[in-house]
Amino acid sequence: MKNNTRGFATKLVHAGELPDKETGAIAPVLVRSKTFAQKEFGVESEFQYSRGKNPTRVRLEEKLVALEGGGEASVYGSGVAAEAAFFLTLSPGDHILFCQEVYGGTFRLLDQFLSRFGITFSFVDFTNENSIRGGITSQTKYLFIETPTNPSFHIIDLALVSKISKETGIPFVVDATFSPPCATRPFEFGAETVIHSLSKYIAGHNDVLGGAIITRNKKLHQKLVFLHRTLGALLSPDECYRVLQEVKTLDMRWQRVSQTALEVARYLQKSNKVERVLYPGLPSHPGHAIARKQTAGGYGAVLSFVVKNTKHAALKKFVDTIREHSPIVYAESLASPETIIAYPPLMSHKSIPPEIRQSLGITDGFFRLSVGFEDPKDIIQGLEAGLKTL
Repeated sequence: MKNNTRGFATKLVHAGELPDKETGAIAPVLVRSKTFAQKEFGVESEFQYSRGKNPTRVRLEEKLVALEGGGEASVYGSGVAAEAAFFLTLSPGDHILFCQEVYGGTFRLLDQFLSRFGITFSFVDFTNENSIRGGITSQTKYLFIETPTNPSFHIIDLALVSKISKETGIPFVVDATFSPPCATRPFEFGAETVIHSLSKYIAGHNDVLGGAIITRNKKLHQKLVFLHRTLGALLSPDECYRVLQEVKTLDMRWQRVSQTALEVARYLQKSNKVERVLYPGLPSHPGHAIARKQTAGGYGAVLSFVVKNTKHAALKKFVDTIREHSPIVYAESLASPETIIAYPPLMSHKSIPPEIRQSLGITDGFFRLSVGFEDPKDIIQGLEAGLKTL
């Protein structure tokens, strides 16, 4: 059976991997060497120096290509490093049109760093066709979206973006961190490039920092390979090895946490201490119909909610009580075995100006919850204890 005809769960386990020819080892071989002996004078071997290519990194890149369904991959030291490499393929004067909400680290990278090099950007409502078309300029090189967005869970219709992309000739890029390839494969909707924070769902065990770009644009990939070698912002063999091993359970993890998150979201919806709950799996979510159309196996581990009491002391007591009465951890990040509650106004989206945060609905009572592998009743018990304090 050819690799491209195998089921997704099979690809998770076997894509990019074969038993080692020398030893028969089934687990991928970890090659830490930074330099490689050359076989012949004046003839370049495939592997020379690990800033260029490394065998373990190549295995991971091959697996990511198989999971996304095509393209060529490059992996980086973090998700933001991957985005930085992508943006650095642009030239002064180039414009990127973003969806209305992006990860705070992405905004900081654009606003405080790349803007100094003449790269321009703007944000528009990508749930509205006229809004997207109105934001396009003669210098727009990419349409760039997250879906779902972090942390307000706007659902972007990939079919709509694909239609506009085809009609305008402007390629679109998807940061698919919140919807990994077991759930959504943007290439099937016409995307040119997909970006992931490998640290989240793909690795999924709170022990890896990494990022990836998978693109069907060969010229873009060549630029990214050049940047890999030039900047050295790459993923170490050890981190690549962990991702290779941990991604094998992605489909099972996604389905498990999706079930738990839906149960927790339904519980929060019933609380009179909660103003609103944002989770695409809820029929009440404005993007539910689109999410159901372009997402498989559930809607993921992460949900957001807004509490009515926004006083700082009350919010602190709320979090402290949750920590005391449950296994929930107060921290940044998401898609870990541990359930994590985060406060975006002071964490992931602190770098976004307050007025923009408010316009996105990230108010003072806004929390993001990423459910883990614990028993759902233990998660709900902690939330219940915390909500009683409000």
